[in-house]
Amino acid sequence: MKRLALIAALWATSAGAAPGAWVDGVLPVTNPPVSKAVDLPVTLPRDNPAPEGWAQQTPDQRLVYNVNKPQLLLWPNTTLPADRQAPAVILVPGGGFQFLAMDNEGFDVAKRLEKQGVRVFILKYRTLPVGNGFAAFKQALAGLFQRGEKVKDDDRPFAVADTQAAIRMVRSHAAQWHIDPARVGILGFSAGAMTVLATTQANAADARPDFVGMVYGPTQGTDVPAHAPPLFSVIAADDRFFKDQDLSLLHAWRQSGASVEFHLYSAGGHGFASQPNGTTSDAWFDQYALWLKDNKITGK
Repeated sequence: MKRLALIAALWATSAGAAPGAWVDGVLPVTNPPVSKAVDLPVTLPRDNPAPEGWAQQTPDQRLVYNVNKPQLLLWPNTTLPADRQAPAVILVPGGGFQFLAMDNEGFDVAKRLEKQGVRVFILKYRTLPVGNGFAAFKQALAGLFQRGEKVKDDDRPFAVADTQAAIRMVRSHAAQWHIDPARVGILGFSAGAMTVLATTQANAADARPDFVGMVYGPTQGTDVPAHAPPLFSVIAADDRFFKDQDLSLLHAWRQSGASVEFHLYSAGGHGFASQPNGTTSDAWFDQYALWLKDNKITGK
């Protein structure tokens, strides 16, 4: 069974491989996937003159970098009647805010999610500028994942602004896209999960998600928004980025009176969104689907 090569915030290395060895195999993509998309309004401007680019670790695991124009990708649901009102889930991929893992945490998840009776959207939020062209991007990857250089800028404010714009966009087009505006949720992975949490904590009156999901994201903190929405959270005990965090966020969420579904898998690492690896983390999607149904989000 093929092991996932591309992950959301950092790539796992195989035994004996040098840290960040995966970077050497990244190649440019000349024909990135084409998806129907709508541009999102930019509420927090930032200058990034470099053009958007695409790359791949494997042909079926692609990533996008230098995203300077936020967009909402409309996933074509082939299982729902076109005119049936349904809940919406906005997918927020990860990539350390340096790129977006568009297959592992976007397209591949959407293929499974559409069968659950929801309208699916994929958010292309703005990423950190890494320079012009593929060579500059690969150099930035090597710096972060091979040389251990720290990312100087916190990109979350821009990612949050774009996520809020996506929520507003979906609700404003609820009638056109056959969406229940009271059932609009967000599901994020790694850096996308960090973005989901920060968006929920911001608690903007016109951009509050009705339900939230975090896959291998933060579990620590006490900042719970007023009237917090139901939370679904999963992580593996051997996650290399969040394993040292305590579970105070989940406790605080529960203590606030809000609903929490939490799964701590004994193994699974980081980046298991769409590639099974033979651990209990493989069950995350089925558990998410059951959670949607149990919370009356789907199945109506």
